[in-house]
Amino acid sequence: MDVREAIEKHKSICSLISQKRVKEALEVLSELVDISMTGDLHDDLVNFKSTYEYMLKYTLEGVEDPERHKVYNHLLISILELADKTNQKILSQISGWQTCRLKDDLEKNQKYAGKSDIERLEDFSFKEELDEILNNDYSISSDPVSEQSKKHNRLIINIFYYLWLTNTYNKAYIDLVKIISKNTNIRWFEKCLFVSAITLSLLRYFDEDKFHILFDFYQDNEKEVTQRALVGLILALYQHDKRLYLYSKILKRLSVLQDEKNIQQETEAIILQIIRSRETEKISKKLREEIIPEMTKLRPKLEDKLDLNKLIPDDLDEDKNPDWQTVFENSDKLFEKVEEFTKLQMEGADVFMTAFSNLKQFDFFREMTNWFIPFYPENAVIDESLSQENTNFDKTLFIEGLAGSAFLCNSDKYSFILNVRHMPQSQKTMMLELFNMEIKGMNELAEQDEILDQSKRSKVIYTQYLQDLYRFYKLFQHKNEFKDIFVGKLDIYNSYFYKTIIKDQDIQRNIAEYFFEKNYYEEVLEIYTDLQRSGDKSYEIVEKIAFCYQKLEDWENALNLYLQAELFDKNRLWIVKKIGLCYRKLKNTEKALEYYLEAEKLEQNNLYIQASIGHCYLDLKNYESALKHYFKVQYLSPTKQSVVRPIAWIYFVMGKLESSKKYYQKLSEKELTKYDFINFGHVEWCLGNRKEAVKLYKKSIKQKDNSFELFLTTFNDDKEHLLKHGIIPDDIPIMLDYLQYSLA
Repeated sequence: MDVREAIEKHKSICSLISQKRVKEALEVLSELVDISMTGDLHDDLVNFKSTYEYMLKYTLEGVEDPERHKVYNHLLISILELADKTNQKILSQISGWQTCRLKDDLEKNQKYAGKSDIERLEDFSFKEELDEILNNDYSISSDPVSEQSKKHNRLIINIFYYLWLTNTYNKAYIDLVKIISKNTNIRWFEKCLFVSAITLSLLRYFDEDKFHILFDFYQDNEKEVTQRALVGLILALYQHDKRLYLYSKILKRLSVLQDEKNIQQETEAIILQIIRSRETEKISKKLREEIIPEMTKLRPKLEDKLDLNKLIPDDLDEDKNPDWQTVFENSDKLFEKVEEFTKLQMEGADVFMTAFSNLKQFDFFREMTNWFIPFYPENAVIDESLSQENTNFDKTLFIEGLAGSAFLCNSDKYSFILNVRHMPQSQKTMMLELFNMEIKGMNELAEQDEILDQSKRSKVIYTQYLQDLYRFYKLFQHKNEFKDIFVGKLDIYNSYFYKTIIKDQDIQRNIAEYFFEKNYYEEVLEIYTDLQRSGDKSYEIVEKIAFCYQKLEDWENALNLYLQAELFDKNRLWIVKKIGLCYRKLKNTEKALEYYLEAEKLEQNNLYIQASIGHCYLDLKNYESALKHYFKVQYLSPTKQSVVRPIAWIYFVMGKLESSKKYYQKLSEKELTKYDFINFGHVEWCLGNRKEAVKLYKKSIKQKDNSFELFLTTFNDDKEHLLKHGIIPDDIPIMLDYLQYSLA
């Protein structure tokens, strides 16, 4: 069994238990226990099987047992815990992971300290160092490179690893967390690090006590700690969602949590930020291929800036209803590339992932804890990186400004600082001075706009923290040992815990709106349909559900809902065009034409409507009427090349060969598609120009998206037109054979 198979079997057991298919779960668990070759695990399994068989027997015999439900739930929990233990045992045996080696090292350190098992606070191997910090007389050294500071940092890292690598927390661990969470000698950024360790530990291995610790940290007075604890809770509750119903204490904490002030708004914002991570790869690609190249080509001419020649889409298609309002109205709809970059920043998009991904190779990032440590001025790595700067450089302003920057996550701030050390002095001096000027401007702006209010401060914290986590899961050298929390559907809105906390339907709507703006139509459809079942019968919901079906090419459902939306008598023109589109896709051309003609009455000079009417007449082989509307498109938009194709084709079908040829010649060779080459070839052949026809046919076949077999299918569809315009039937197979010989 390999690692992937072991993980999948463990997931299967958890899924089966959530469905209460206990017998099947025990069968899969038996496979894992056998592979682990561990006697204790085997004994537990035999015991659980026996207990379950007795329970089934007594239930079917009608034996009354008021405790049966409690015993049953306890058995389900026990099976899940056994599955967790067995999975960890197998991974430690076969994976070769660094995580497993680190766990072994911790156990060895404990043995060297004289205690194999940690049952009390005194049993930790670092208890002596911990006592020193907890002493009331202890003062933290202001020198980050002093021996005392180094010793302090080693202890913090040690605690992190114990919290992360321990599967289940007993009283000793709970006492440890309570002490370090309340002691003033443990600084805020160190508490943040411990919250990350507990979160990672809980994501790796389920433990009820870890949940309660995160709930407790959420009550911390320090905003940085509170927000990280809430992010950790949301991620862990989502990952272990199908187990939660078995743990009444967790459910009770959830019910209490929903009474917290602003919890619904904070949860909404964090979930949106998690979902927003799905866009990071798209944004990185957009930055590389679109925004940055465009930024380098900006010219002062107004028409170039506005790109007016692309104002109308080439395919004459229409998209979302222009009357729909967006939930993110605070961000203007910006069309220029530089402003688009700014908009992405303001929305909380991770626009710097690409820029900083190559700066995670420093030794600093080989130490796992450094991926999670908040950016704070006292860090020795900052002092070391800026130690060579001249006396005129305002280091304090620079560091404080970088720490306060809302647009760079903590991990990227460290990357930036570490990179400064390796810059040429002249470049470094200029860059630092410019950065200091920028920081002063940002500070003035912050004071004027009062952007550092509590809600925005919270948003900055969890946005940066989630971006730190994203970089860890995507870039850490041992990332394959961690289940990537940013992969998958991320449908947190479907989880049990979400529905417990979130009672405001507007939040559900906002999440749907975000998905809608980013074109995730399956998710939108799921949420909107749920909202509709809950009683939201607004015309906009009906329209948007219809639009989702349209985008998913479910034309029947789209049509039915557009017809419902028509009854609201709102957005009449847009609805009529959509109904016409659905009818045309469903091959009901007469009905489609009826709606498009109605749309024409509402807006006569609309390119989309004129082109659509032309398409319908073309499908109905009413070529004269089709030409009339295509010519109108050409009149309204003389530069639009896409309308040339249907005009050229209609002239060919009607036998007006010279006119057809003239229109095909209007397309440059780079604009000609595989079908254009075939159709143009037909025209030349029917005009008696066999050699030109052969050249065009061969160009069609040689296109990247074509082959002789595909060419033949299209060619055979057009035979009737060739014969109608004078091609001798026996010449067709000769032409095709000649093409094959010439291509050989």
